[in-house]
Amino acid sequence: MKAAVIYRYGGPEEFIIEEIPVPVIRPYEVLIRVKAASVNPIDWKERMGKHRMFLIARFPLVSGYDVAGIIEETGSSTSHFKQGDRVMARCDRRFGKAYAEFAATSESSVAKIPQDMDFIQAAAIPMAAVTALQALRDKARIQKGHKLLIIGAAGGVGHFAIQLGKIYGAEITAVSSSRHSEMIKELAPGNIIDYTTTNVLALPEKYDVIFDAAGIYSYLSCRKLLKKKGVYINTLPRPKMLIHKLISFVSPGKARTLLMKSKGSDLYEILRYMAEGRIKVYIDSVFPLDRIAEAHRKAEQYHSGGKIVIEI
Repeated sequence: MKAAVIYRYGGPEEFIIEEIPVPVIRPYEVLIRVKAASVNPIDWKERMGKHRMFLIARFPLVSGYDVAGIIEETGSSTSHFKQGDRVMARCDRRFGKAYAEFAATSESSVAKIPQDMDFIQAAAIPMAAVTALQALRDKARIQKGHKLLIIGAAGGVGHFAIQLGKIYGAEITAVSSSRHSEMIKELAPGNIIDYTTTNVLALPEKYDVIFDAAGIYSYLSCRKLLKKKGVYINTLPRPKMLIHKLISFVSPGKARTLLMKSKGSDLYEILRYMAEGRIKVYIDSVFPLDRIAEAHRKAEQYHSGGKIVIEI
């Protein structure tokens, strides 16, 4: 099968498109014929070796976590899917391995997609939408009337967080740049702050929840914006956030780190909201697999509005 492979840590230019063997699935896994994948910050950070201290690579390496496609094969212990099913998933193998024509993942990480949903849209959902869901629902325990500050609101995770925050009844302040003003206005968060003209850390308001979806600010810099029992959430690597969590014991508010878990049940929750017209997926751009280096280069700039998708 054709795949985007790297042989060492480095920049987007490290990607090589070449033929490699199709994955052999385990009894509890399914094999997906990949139609589309998407780019998440974790993908390019792992490619650069930023997570090498706690996630050691074995080269050559195929990365990428989000996938949408068609079930090609099912493991002997699976029971919820059959060949030909249209699905999406956040692949749970080491480094994901979705940037390829076939990808394997646990059955529990997969959800069927509606017949009228295209694969580009489906591939944009898993990691970003479920990260936002688990952050607000599980870590923040967001409630109606909570004041929610979302940093990186125009990104993949951020634009889902706005919509989920509205579903939960939060009072939302979205931090983005004027580059994505039309998109943010369409999402209608309530309050919009342009970080290029306003110092976010000097805001006079205090918040019940601060969700830094882009990993821009630390807990230490944000804690004065938190209410006494407020919650700060980031998706930073765990070692750094452990320090912040220790500091939060003697400071206003609590620091929470999120290690997103692949759950098909959470994907179905997102799909239900979409069917109700309460969540919309925004696609920034689509690249073919042989231009994956361009896609990663664009993602690294943090200037995308919505998701960057790889069509395979």
